[in-house]
Amino acid sequence: MTQIKTASYDWLILLLVTIASVTLAASGLSGTAFVLPVLLAALLKGKIIIDRFMALRQVAGPWRYIVLGWLLLVLALIGLSFLSGQP
Repeated sequence: MTQIKTASYDWLILLLVTIASVTLAASGLSGTAFVLPVLLAALLKGKIIIDRFMALRQVAGPWRYIVLGWLLLVLALIGLSFLSGQP
């Protein structure tokens, strides 16, 4: 697959996940039923951006894992903060 085609598919996935997140937000759901899908969508979008658009997929060494770890840490802290009731 060409790079342009791959980037187009990645962009389409990002667009569809964003539309799904907006639809979920407009649905009026709250609580765990709302937070977990949004955090999973953010994880998926972040991984695509890190691997493809930041071109860290082929990077050797710790750089890819540092950035992915940061993403996981931030999402985990947001999830824990929400589930514990802290603003």
